[in-house]
Amino acid sequence: DYQKFLLNYAELKEKTLLPLGITLDGHFISKDISYNNKSNDSIFLTGQSGKGKSFCATNLLPSLVMLGSRILVWDVSDSFTRDEVLRSLPEQVVDELFEFIEVAVGKRKLPVDPLFIGDCIGLPAKKRRMVGFVKAIAGKLDKEESKTLAGIFSEMFKKNPKISSVSTEMLRNTLKRGGKVGNHVYNLISSTLDDIDNIGFKKQNWGEFFEKSKKITVISLGIESGDNVHALLDVLISSVFEWQRDHDTAPLSIVVDEIKDQNFAEGSPLHTILTQGRKFNTKFIGMTQQYISTSSHAIDVVKEAGIKIFFKPSKSLERIASELGYKNPTDAGFGSMGIGDFILSCDCYNKVDCVNEPVVIHCKTIKFVDSPLYKRFEAEYNLP
Repeated sequence: DYQKFLLNYAELKEKTLLPLGITLDGHFISKDISYNNKSNDSIFLTGQSGKGKSFCATNLLPSLVMLGSRILVWDVSDSFTRDEVLRSLPEQVVDELFEFIEVAVGKRKLPVDPLFIGDCIGLPAKKRRMVGFVKAIAGKLDKEESKTLAGIFSEMFKKNPKISSVSTEMLRNTLKRGGKVGNHVYNLISSTLDDIDNIGFKKQNWGEFFEKSKKITVISLGIESGDNVHALLDVLISSVFEWQRDHDTAPLSIVVDEIKDQNFAEGSPLHTILTQGRKFNTKFIGMTQQYISTSSHAIDVVKEAGIKIFFKPSKSLERIASELGYKNPTDAGFGSMGIGDFILSCDCYNKVDCVNEPVVIHCKTIKFVDSPLYKRFEAEYNLP
């Protein structure tokens, strides 16, 4: 019974409905992402290269903005350069909503100070932010190591109660004096600290950054940022997420264009966002070509996303079809899926009962300009 999920253009004008796909007969499929629903709104896009993942994700971003979110896109594969975004969206949308920052040695610095703690209220918040920073790079630490690390930082802050930012030099020296655990952690994170020193950073926190930036900021971390691109990415995600959870602020969407070596260990920022992001008004949007992987813990965790979008798979067709509830890949329609075609699996908006309910349905990508949210964009930005 799919009829209750099919919306026409007028029905899609509900304030909190996020357009996710459009059916072959022109009906919209959406999800109510209002905060009181307490649902998992993170999005996972998967499928072969060139089938439309980036195009779909790019068109979702301005819709999320018009529903109140601000967005950070972490680009590690050049899928979100200005030229690429212009292939998916009109120039006026890009000019009004997007800005592009290319971080690298000799180019632009990191947009914020990742070791800023001046807005933390109390010692526990400062320790949590520092431990989060370290774990983002070092990966999962056991309970005793985490406890020891918190104690090391507690002593550091007691000796320096008035500092608003921890320098990389102070962090290095503190860890070196921190015994076996401190030195172990230092060895794990030293190369990423080198990257931060080489690139440099603006002396501002995330609150100041968001006040000055446009609604969608694309931060490109190219190969020039060192060998630890993904570790640096994890540091920045940890930094913004810890800031987000400490502030009663607007919804935040964190986008990673190619899930690869990110830290999804239990307790890491990305793991927390995917499993508990609703508590902190934060969602994750991630893309990858592989949905079934025996070697990637990251992909297993990203499957926790409440919205899954399957473009034509490159491998494991039988298993993916089975997970979606089909008997085989033919029944799933994988053979006939073209560019922009996908299978949506999530709790979609049921217009009869006005709730989100689980459904698996074939869709095509919605262009932002074809949705009512584009009309809202034109009105808000006074465009003709």
